[in-house]
Amino acid sequence: MKTWTCKQLGWLLLIFSCNLYGNEPLVLIVYPQAEEPLQSIYASIISGIRRKVNQTGLLEVPEGSGDLQADLDRQHPDKIIALGKQVAETALKSTYRGKMLVGMVHSKPAGTAGVSLALDSQGIAKRLSQLAPFIKRVYVVQESNHPAITTLRQDPVTIPPITVREAGDMISAIRILGHLVEQEATIGDAVMVPANLPGNILFEITKIAWERHVILLSTNLAHLESGVLMVFYPDEIGLGEQLGTLANSGEPVFESLKWVHAALNQRVAQHLNLTIEAKALGQFSVKFK
Repeated sequence: MKTWTCKQLGWLLLIFSCNLYGNEPLVLIVYPQAEEPLQSIYASIISGIRRKVNQTGLLEVPEGSGDLQADLDRQHPDKIIALGKQVAETALKSTYRGKMLVGMVHSKPAGTAGVSLALDSQGIAKRLSQLAPFIKRVYVVQESNHPAITTLRQDPVTIPPITVREAGDMISAIRILGHLVEQEATIGDAVMVPANLPGNILFEITKIAWERHVILLSTNLAHLESGVLMVFYPDEIGLGEQLGTLANSGEPVFESLKWVHAALNQRVAQHLNLTIEAKALGQFSVKFK
């Protein structure tokens, strides 16, 4: 009798468990095929999503795929998290557009729901006030379709104050950047260069900034070795957790990236005669000497 009762309880628990997870929405993570280091980046983001979402599926998209409708229909997800610009644009052409969240793209509040790689102006100002109180003013130069910073009209004035100068294309952005670094910015000012700035232009800009003792910032980690003082770049697992939390919420919304690492070029800091306090120094995930 005791053995029969234990077996029955076991079956009941199994059925309950299946029903529990069966009722949870399926969140399909759609991402592009990629080689290292991008492959590891996507893996970290997916790991972060799975920390927040119990039932997930994966769809790896080969390069050049122009239609995902059939692949999506086979899995019939309740929600989709699309990672990367090309995959997101392709998935948005499907009938699942209203169920989508987008990550790993630079977007604005008026764009698709999800988490943008652009940083919130309030958050970046707070980090700068902690790590670099010697910065008195920040200029941000960016393309309108590739924002590094998002600001909202109702945002309060930040400390340090942040001024965004936006251009419609890269040529216009380079003109604005050149004027700032060559003429307008002074000691105590910091200029955030476009994340997608071409390498040859970055080389020329960093030479001028070095000579004029102008601080350069970026959101592209690859810029750190090229003469930029500080870089603020995504915490990949944190980005995944942020996307997973949104997937669990009701109405899809837009959010700026919340979880950010900071990197420091100590050689540039020394050249600029800047002192980074020991407490602040410990907050940098990467330190280039």
